[in-house]
Amino acid sequence: MLEIFGVPFSVHTRKVILTLREKDLPFELVPVIPLAPPPGWQELSPLGKIPVLRSPEVTLPDSSVICQYLERRQPAPALYPAEPAAFARALWLEEFVDGGLAPHVLHGLLMQRVFAPRFLNRAPDRALIQRSLTQELPPKLAYLERQVAGDYLVGESFSIADITLASMLINYHFAGERLREYPRLERYLYTLLQRPCFQQAFAVELPAAQQIPELDLAILRGELS
Repeated sequence: MLEIFGVPFSVHTRKVILTLREKDLPFELVPVIPLAPPPGWQELSPLGKIPVLRSPEVTLPDSSVICQYLERRQPAPALYPAEPAAFARALWLEEFVDGGLAPHVLHGLLMQRVFAPRFLNRAPDRALIQRSLTQELPPKLAYLERQVAGDYLVGESFSIADITLASMLINYHFAGERLREYPRLERYLYTLLQRPCFQQAFAVELPAAQQIPELDLAILRGELS
């Protein structure tokens, strides 16, 4: 049995969970909150981050590494395009979201508005929130808006790029934001959320996320209603 260490409403944990559900791979979720990790966590996750996958063969941190491992372990349905240019585009968009969008959604918004006040007894950095909302996120979301030409980001198939972007946009909503200024991106997200892997993930995620009332969970509740 595969074990996934993390919390289901984490962007990167959700990315792995969606990959597992899309591939119909059984797994057990082991709750780990990075702000209060269990003893020995550094051995499992040298960078102290979630998620971590543990299988009988290997222990892996980092969501991107885990998802590529799962693709090799269970090739169908494929989440990485076979054609070289499409493969490269999927990897680029995954990296753009994880490397370019994540710092401002997760640290600039969610950490400041939700997790720092609740878990660290620290006031939000309002200057950082403002910079994220007015300087950092708009050009990146505008770029992603231009990438949406259909139901999927890469060709005609659901891929790791879609999993990564949709997961991040869900947490953008958790921080109290909406995509009204990016109508193609908004339609794209709500189309993806109808896939069974999202519905299955949300059914588990909502009860866990409800334990943090500061999270804006309208997107989860709407999709499960």
